[in-house]
Amino acid sequence: MEIDSRDADTLKPPELDELGQLLASTKSGVDDAEIDREVESFPLVVTAKSDDGALEGFLFGSLERIGGTPCVLWGLGAARSGKHAKKVLAGMTQELYRRAAITFPDEDVLVGGRFARAGGYTLLDGLADRVPRPGHKPSGEDRAWGRRLAKRFGCESRYDDRAFVVAANGSREPVVDSPSINGATPKMAAGVFDDVRPDPGDALIAFGWALAEDLESRLNTDA
Repeated sequence: MEIDSRDADTLKPPELDELGQLLASTKSGVDDAEIDREVESFPLVVTAKSDDGALEGFLFGSLERIGGTPCVLWGLGAARSGKHAKKVLAGMTQELYRRAAITFPDEDVLVGGRFARAGGYTLLDGLADRVPRPGHKPSGEDRAWGRRLAKRFGCESRYDDRAFVVAANGSREPVVDSPSINGATPKMAAGVFDDVRPDPGDALIAFGWALAEDLESRLNTDA
């Protein structure tokens, strides 16, 4: 599998069509127009291709600072349905971690995105202080970060900062997801999605912290 990251605005029409076709195959309910909006909202796109050049997944993302805090933000992400879907998504998020280790050396980095189901949320496994998480009562600072992310994602008017849920507005929220890894709710997400209705288009804003030493370790492993 080949993982590649590049500026999102360099995507050419045939490549955008390819992303749209993969998105349609996942039956996510997100339309092609959302891809154009993601190109405007997120400066990076990561793609995963099989050895024969077939597109297996894509993920829009951003490395930026919010209030001075370094962040890795995940936008719309999709992987072709199948047994390798989770590996594809994990590989693409790993590429953004690699970039973060270079861009924000010696700094802890907040990692956040939107999720409709537990499968995508499991990509936050390994991060410190995940919010929301089972058995954890969010602090005022946790809720403040949720609001900051909702504002960045452009959905603050529909965001409940106590449930961390973005309510549907007639269309599905662009989330990181793959049908093949939804399955039974993992223990790490037990109860977290109780207030999320994925079919109408709700989403959960969730985040965690990639510690500086962990990012450095990821970078050294890649090298």
